[in-house]
Amino acid sequence: MNFNSLNTKVIFVFIISIILFIMVFIGNYYYEQNQVTKRLNENYKKITSYTHQNRLDPHEILSYLKKLNFEFIINHDEVLKDIKPISAGPGFEIFKDRNNYYLLMVGPGFRLLAKDLDKYSLDYYGFIVLGIIFVIFVLSFLWIIKALRPLKLLKEEIQDFSNGKLNINCKSDKKDEIAQLANEFDNAARKISLLVDSRQLFLRTVMHELKTPIAKGRIVSELLDDEKQKDRMISIFDKLNLLINDFSKIEEIVSKSYTINKYKTSLDLSIEKAIDMMMLDNPKNKIMYEDISKKPLKVDLELFALAIKNLLDNGIKYSLDKKVKIIEKENELHIISKGNKLQKPLEDYFQAYHNETQAKNHGMGLGLYIVHEILKMHKMKLSYEFKEDNNIFKIGL
Repeated sequence: MNFNSLNTKVIFVFIISIILFIMVFIGNYYYEQNQVTKRLNENYKKITSYTHQNRLDPHEILSYLKKLNFEFIINHDEVLKDIKPISAGPGFEIFKDRNNYYLLMVGPGFRLLAKDLDKYSLDYYGFIVLGIIFVIFVLSFLWIIKALRPLKLLKEEIQDFSNGKLNINCKSDKKDEIAQLANEFDNAARKISLLVDSRQLFLRTVMHELKTPIAKGRIVSELLDDEKQKDRMISIFDKLNLLINDFSKIEEIVSKSYTINKYKTSLDLSIEKAIDMMMLDNPKNKIMYEDISKKPLKVDLELFALAIKNLLDNGIKYSLDKKVKIIEKENELHIISKGNKLQKPLEDYFQAYHNETQAKNHGMGLGLYIVHEILKMHKMKLSYEFKEDNNIFKIGL
């Protein structure tokens, strides 16, 4: 149970109120019982005083009690053995058996027990008032819970929206503040969804249009006679084509529309794939690694290699010696580069920066955001350590 939930707080207040209500109800019941006992005590005291003042003998007392609607009990010991007195006064005791009250009078040489035939009921007015209040309170509680239910539904819709589900519907035809909030959020979500769709359409159109001239340039490069120029142009167009493909994947990851396709591969193949994707002229001069195992992995190779590639790119770009080292340690892959320590916690770099100045200030741009998103899709974690002038990024395998 979430104790920070508004519903939980309302239910908690309701339970406390019910407990207090029960206590008031019980207290009122005992109060009414005491009032009845008090009235009986006063009445029976008057009867006893009258018999004493007039010095009535037992027969006269019985006659007097009969006029007052009392019934004489012959076997009083049999009646009194199972009940206890609820009150007492000078020369008398009051007993109660279920709904019947008994007056026991004790005098010189006699002991009389009489059953009071009058009915002494509790004052139910207070109970009726309490019952009405209780019903109103329960109905109010149910009304509040019902009023808060759209808030729970809105929360679920917002969670779905934050997880990438843009086609949500939380529109309400009610007039309260929660409905107004839901409608405003629904309008905002629709505008954001439209902007995202427009951005995706624009980017995909641009990427599609770029692929055609790149493909044509690649074909024309094959016709060059100069082998050196030919190889250089082919390499350039291949790199451009690879960048377009990477950009397409990044766009799908950012828009959370990428469908991950995991299959069995190995750690060494993932690293080789990442290095190939970088298309460096002399990768061995910039990337150092050895003894990388064939540790089995179940990943989306294209995507996982893209994450490693981004870390290697960042390492080379921002290192002081423009080199990066790859080390495998237990269940971690370390990407190590010499450079300055990150100025902020690693989590701050897991944001998609679209502002060029901001990206420069942070030094990592979109790279770590993409790495974080890819690893999250693989249920892996990225951690960071600065040790002996080295930036160490660790991928938990």
